[in-house]
Amino acid sequence: MTKKLSSNCSKEKSSLRNSHVARMSSQLETTPILPDQLVDEVKGIYKDIVSFNNQCDEIRKQLSQTTDGFSDEQLQALTNLHGTLLHKHYDFLMASQHPVASAALRRLPTKHDMLERMWTHSIHSCLELLRRLLPRSIEHMISFIYLTYPMMGLLIELAPVFCEPLIRCLGDLARYRMAIEEYDMQDRENWSSAARMWYHRAADLSPTEGRIQHHLAVLAKPNVVRQLFYYTKALVSDDPFVEARGSIMYLFSPFLKKYEATSQKHLRVETSLVTAAGVLFTRDYVSAYCMHIDRYLLELSGTIDRAGSSFKSQGAEMASSLIAMMLDFGSDENFLWKALCENSKETKKDQVEEASTSFSGLNNLEHSATAGERHRRFWQQDKPADARDFLQSAPPAGSRPGKFSSSNEVTSYVLPVWHKCVSIVAAKRGARNTAPFLHYTLAFLWGLSYVPETLIYIENFVPWEEIVRSLNAISRSGVSDEEVESPSFPQHQSGTGRQLPEDFLMRGFKWSCRHYYPPQFFEGQVTDVDDRTLELPSHVAPRAARCLWLGVRLATLDRYITYDFEEKQFSVLPLLVMCRQSDVMDED
Repeated sequence: MTKKLSSNCSKEKSSLRNSHVARMSSQLETTPILPDQLVDEVKGIYKDIVSFNNQCDEIRKQLSQTTDGFSDEQLQALTNLHGTLLHKHYDFLMASQHPVASAALRRLPTKHDMLERMWTHSIHSCLELLRRLLPRSIEHMISFIYLTYPMMGLLIELAPVFCEPLIRCLGDLARYRMAIEEYDMQDRENWSSAARMWYHRAADLSPTEGRIQHHLAVLAKPNVVRQLFYYTKALVSDDPFVEARGSIMYLFSPFLKKYEATSQKHLRVETSLVTAAGVLFTRDYVSAYCMHIDRYLLELSGTIDRAGSSFKSQGAEMASSLIAMMLDFGSDENFLWKALCENSKETKKDQVEEASTSFSGLNNLEHSATAGERHRRFWQQDKPADARDFLQSAPPAGSRPGKFSSSNEVTSYVLPVWHKCVSIVAAKRGARNTAPFLHYTLAFLWGLSYVPETLIYIENFVPWEEIVRSLNAISRSGVSDEEVESPSFPQHQSGTGRQLPEDFLMRGFKWSCRHYYPPQFFEGQVTDVDDRTLELPSHVAPRAARCLWLGVRLATLDRYITYDFEEKQFSVLPLLVMCRQSDVMDED
């Protein structure tokens, strides 16, 4: 009886399963879209974009002219309309990248700047109006950001071809959200971290663009040295962001106008450096600069000893800031900056010509005057260059009355300070926390060697003796003599030593992006953004190898230092014509 009942149940279950399967369709029937239909779809979406764009312009105009106040209904209508426009842009971008889309259709968003138009008309204009209406509009602004932010993230995943502008958009949205958060400090920091992450990713895609460095400067608060680094990098990047000349005053003004109150919030070495930089930037009194920079020099050695490993990152930022000060923050009147800009143009021209001749299959001998060949031709000529045939920086006049009168005078006052700073750092022989500063400085000197007139201009102020002693004191544990002495850039194919933390700070300058790093150095295996500030034991040997390699490269100039391949030691060469400056500056 039990077996019969069990058999009946099994048959019933089997019958139910079979009837269920019979009712199911194996696959939904879909009609594939044809290319012509897709074109019509994109045209229709574009018409909607134009229509909603006009409506958004009209409502913003009305609200901007209203003086009687705004109702929540009006603000809701504003965000709803811009949200609809944003969705239309989203649909347009997705449709243009459909699998059946033609090449011409795929290029349409780029051809018509649709990403820029989406940001300008759908997002930025709405956020700016809401920002001006704060605090009344706070809830509407937050809601609009929460609508926009995930949509941009989804677009990156679904249409990675638009990755670069969308990453910038996400950074800007996170910065807006951070700026309006006044109560929850943890939430504010979370959004600040998100913005930094997106801007660092944007910098990876456009390392020479100063605008991105400017955004990172805004997010570097309250670290004033880091702000100085990013603001100055924005001004002296290969593609400088000139507008940063105005916003950098947000950093300088508190130190220049309320020094006593502001200086209490930071270390003396930090306030002295930032204030001295502010005096230079504003071409203020020479005596004020001398006072603040002397304080900085007095504090530097002790700071290095006390800071420990934290000076690794701060040292690289200081080295970069001093170089920017030497270039007078990218002033068009500055000799060094003008020479670097001219060389940058020549190098870009070389690259275009090389690409053209390679593409056409022509013999490249006609275009052989590349940067590397010009470099060898100058430094390896039979008769060494005579410094008297070149312009060299004059020594400063000391702590004189009056203000700075010219850009080259600014350089003349920075060079002795830079000489002293490099000497102080190089004198800490064997100290690992000074290695990034030394690496940064050596890379800068090697980069200048590709623009010979710039290196000769400052050669009297380079502390070659201290640099040589520091190089000879570097531990070679884990360092291969072969990679140090090879003309090829020493790089690990993988692992944490491939890129050092300071590499990401150093990239993007006129002197580094073409004359130091190999073309593919920041491609392939790149350190994650979150891990770039981490100092690991595995960085020690690669950093030592870089410094030693740069030392050997500088020795090939056969003008300043020499390298003994048997003894593995560096030594100083006497300069042909030099008036060495031993003092930082003369005091009146």
